[in-house]
Amino acid sequence: MSEALTFEFVDDLAFAADRGRLSLGNGLPSVAVQDLGPFLEYLLLSGVGLLPAPSEASWLSLDGTADLYSALSNRHHYWICPRTTKVGVFRTYARRPSDETTWNMFCLAAERAAAAAGFPRRIAVQLAAAMGEMEGNIYEHSQSSKSGILVFRGAPGVFEFVVADRGIGVLRSLQTCSEYSNLVDHGDALKLALQDGVTRFGSGEDRGHGFRPLFMGLANLNGALRFRSGDHALTIDGYRPIALRSRIAKKVAISGLFVSVRCQIAQGDLDLLGT
Repeated sequence: MSEALTFEFVDDLAFAADRGRLSLGNGLPSVAVQDLGPFLEYLLLSGVGLLPAPSEASWLSLDGTADLYSALSNRHHYWICPRTTKVGVFRTYARRPSDETTWNMFCLAAERAAAAAGFPRRIAVQLAAAMGEMEGNIYEHSQSSKSGILVFRGAPGVFEFVVADRGIGVLRSLQTCSEYSNLVDHGDALKLALQDGVTRFGSGEDRGHGFRPLFMGLANLNGALRFRSGDHALTIDGYRPIALRSRIAKKVAISGLFVSVRCQIAQGDLDLLGT
């Protein structure tokens, strides 16, 4: 039976490949794609040539994500799975378009997928709004808006989404502000970026107050959050809310920013959420 593709497995593959020690022979266990985040991060590393494409990885089973992989490979700008309507892809433009009809359709499809997964409507709306905050972040901070991509997936009891770009990343973005010009570490930059009021526009602009409560709110929905930029990853694990805190670790370097959010409905959550 196949193991699930996890972030830990992807990290191990990336470290081995970065050191020239990745063997693609029979030594790798059989793994299957289950969660969206690890799969999209694998594809990101595959896209820059560090890891093999899924078609070259006989040990990797796409399971039910073959349609999504096809849509990503064909670089669809906007795609909602025609079979399930619970998976979607949206690519951002070089500049934010004046007509946002397609984006609004994408958000509506995400809301419906979250509601079909079992989340109350008001929570489904909040999940789609969180994606909207991240989409705006690509246009405002990445300096490579056309590289942005958003992907969502709904499944029974689970809603997850990934937002990624290949822009300048968090560290270089903060360094454009004189307050943070001395920053040199990607991990420190990630930690700062999730603090209230921290933004490349500086503390005097009264901006950057929405991200921390946004992500804490997602984590409190039994959420697992992962932020990747440069050579670090910051994770917040809301599955164990008593120990809700961020953890930082060094990883193989990537460009831009990669954000993965996975929320799930635990036993009794529907009552707690007021349904």
